[in-house]
Amino acid sequence: MDSNYMPVSLDEIDVSIIKSILEDGRKPFRQISRETGITTPTVIARYERLVNIGFIKGVLPVFDFEKLGSEDNDTDAHIQLEKQLAKSVQSRSAITTRNPKSNLKEEISEVQKKITTGVAIKVVCDFCDGPIYGKPKILKFANIERFFCCVSCKSGYSQKYHGRIESIKRKYEGKSEIDE
Repeated sequence: MDSNYMPVSLDEIDVSIIKSILEDGRKPFRQISRETGITTPTVIARYERLVNIGFIKGVLPVFDFEKLGSEDNDTDAHIQLEKQLAKSVQSRSAITTRNPKSNLKEEISEVQKKITTGVAIKVVCDFCDGPIYGKPKILKFANIERFFCCVSCKSGYSQKYHGRIESIKRKYEGKSEIDE
């Protein structure tokens, strides 16, 4: 891999936050802070950074289909529900009917082995989807960061989404459009 291609590397703080989230993605930031010994604002900032660079895409529910039951034990309804959920969730491995807890623990264990300090994350340009070599050009507004390969892409993004950016800034600052 080209080391210039990956401007963001995971450090000990990122790794401990990710491992805590892997145990339970519904944890409040304050609980993650207590578990990791990292301040809550730092946990929030690091989580948002991992989301902004696209490393954390979302937190998905894990279903235990063995807990489903109906009055007439309708297995067709159970199978239909499983198929429907499988379509709506990208990661099929997160939905299982066979011993979901052991599969989930195995998956978490595999992910935890792969996530270590120094792991580099590939970041692509938010405007042209091209690779970012070296240090990215960053556009910050509200609590959002966007990453670009060059000043031209950063400028193009700013021009194209100027209205949205300004609207997000106003909402973040608590201002309404009438206040201005």
